[in-house]
Amino acid sequence: MATVIASNQLDFAFIKSRILEYMKTTGEFEDYDFETSGLSAIADVLAFNTHQNALLGNFALNETFLQTAQLRSSLVNLSLNFAYVPRSKTASQALVNISLNLTTAAVKPEEIFLPAGTEFTATLDDVTYTFRTTEEYTATIDFAGLGIYTFKDEDGNFSVPIKEGVEKVKTFLVDTTLERQVYVIPDASLDLSTLRLRVFEDAADTLGVEYLTPGQLTDFGAETRLYLPVETFNGFYELNFGDGTLTGEAPSPGNIIRATYISSNGAKANGAELFTPTTTIEVNGIAYTPIVTTVNKSSFGAEKESTESIRLNAPLNYLAQGRLVTPNDYIAIISNAIPGVKSVNAWGGEDNVPAKYGKVLVSIIYEDDVSASIKTALETRITDQLTDNLSIISIDTEIVQPDFTYLNLITNIRYDQSITALTRRGIEDKIRQTIATYFDANLGKFNQVFRKSKLAATIDGADASILSSKVSVQMENRFTPVYNATTLRFVSADYRVNFLNKLARPDEDAPIVTSDNFTFNGKVGFIRNRIGETHSTILEIVDTGGNVLSNNIGEYVPETGVVNLRGFAPTAISSGETYLRIFGTPADDHNIKPLRNHVIDLNSNRVKAEPDANVANRVSGVTD
Repeated sequence: MATVIASNQLDFAFIKSRILEYMKTTGEFEDYDFETSGLSAIADVLAFNTHQNALLGNFALNETFLQTAQLRSSLVNLSLNFAYVPRSKTASQALVNISLNLTTAAVKPEEIFLPAGTEFTATLDDVTYTFRTTEEYTATIDFAGLGIYTFKDEDGNFSVPIKEGVEKVKTFLVDTTLERQVYVIPDASLDLSTLRLRVFEDAADTLGVEYLTPGQLTDFGAETRLYLPVETFNGFYELNFGDGTLTGEAPSPGNIIRATYISSNGAKANGAELFTPTTTIEVNGIAYTPIVTTVNKSSFGAEKESTESIRLNAPLNYLAQGRLVTPNDYIAIISNAIPGVKSVNAWGGEDNVPAKYGKVLVSIIYEDDVSASIKTALETRITDQLTDNLSIISIDTEIVQPDFTYLNLITNIRYDQSITALTRRGIEDKIRQTIATYFDANLGKFNQVFRKSKLAATIDGADASILSSKVSVQMENRFTPVYNATTLRFVSADYRVNFLNKLARPDEDAPIVTSDNFTFNGKVGFIRNRIGETHSTILEIVDTGGNVLSNNIGEYVPETGVVNLRGFAPTAISSGETYLRIFGTPADDHNIKPLRNHVIDLNSNRVKAEPDANVANRVSGVTD
């Protein structure tokens, strides 16, 4: 009777043992000693071949599905089935004011031009990056006629964008002998948003015609000039054209295809603030050096879309079908359209607290620190140019800022010092880094839940010497007191601070709700709920010596996790920040789940390690 090898039993040693078992059942090798025979070597070859084929088959099968593929090239190809083109590397962009001083010029023209490709340099971490304009801008003489010209964009804004990178050109000649010609731009650092394509009839043609991507088209027909850039297996980009009939026009034999683009350094150039012009502008035969003032430092530079992001966004983009109906549609469209986005969440106004009917609310977390003016410009672009064109009529989009709840952790661990070369401080540093890595990988984005059991398991597995761990969790929220810039004082106002979880009931020994230190009536104090024999949910202000400065400034509601402050006006905040931190002890710290625009992140991370005394006694031979 033949032995059946199950498909999930593909270990080399197991396969060999089953082969030998089968050979023994044939009768010819019933008492044969396989260990010292040549048949053992043959069995090794058969088992190895079976094992390798099984692995290759398993890998190949995994790479054919979006949810299991591991290679970027596989994910890119699979995303095409969802009509999704993964984001390329994105050039960092800054906003600057560029002007010319022509006050000494004998003739002052009414209008001057700043050509596309005007270059500027900036240095970050001893590395020099080149930024450039991508369009031509105009400037008119100032109202006083003094000769100060400031360039502006087509909307009249005096801050113009400059992008980091080197402008490159790739030219292809359409071959007359090939049935299907492949056009590949051998540059993995290409920024697809800067790619421009023109097709010329021949070398004598100086105008050419522009080809557009599907996202740039407003309609489609047999005469549409369309191209689709697709990332290849090696990270380069291939240009695909229509078939010349149903899917739009295609370049003809003898045509010349010219692709211009910016090759960028992505996120490495983010944060540049000082820009120096490297080219001059000629006016009436005289060269002038532009004057550059930074409005917003460079930001939104990004690497290629990660494999996990492709895995998530490709099916969402397919479900959206280029229109905005469900919250997931908003997440997919905005994630793909806006560079430098770390996380997006959207929800219907009927699910908001309080409800906002007729609206979809969107919250965005960016990869880098972005100035308020850039956020405002992006929000305007999202609402005016993106969502208004794709959403249902009468449904408005409202951008809501993320609301971070920070966790302060105190971790106590016991470890066996006999099986580790690390000192106590080394163990503590390792656990701190483990916790920080866990938060980076699992939290800091929308809809990511904190589960203490998973964190504890990660801590326990961080080092073989760790015997046990205990994690205490404290929630932290922040609010900004109202400040009057005219009187230079904080204004008395009411505040409502929402925690994600229920708060613990009052305790007579320790406060449940506390705050940062601040100055109040000439003394340094902080907020806490009443403790001792009168412990309650009433909030009071006490100084650092425990003396009550105000016996009732609000209360906290344990069941809802809400902290209410009434008529609160500090004189100054001791930390020097513009915000005040409120701390709360959760009633249950095992699971903390964010909703809507709430996000969980790590703030303080204290670790205390103690060698286990029982282990030390056993090692030394001491018994109780």
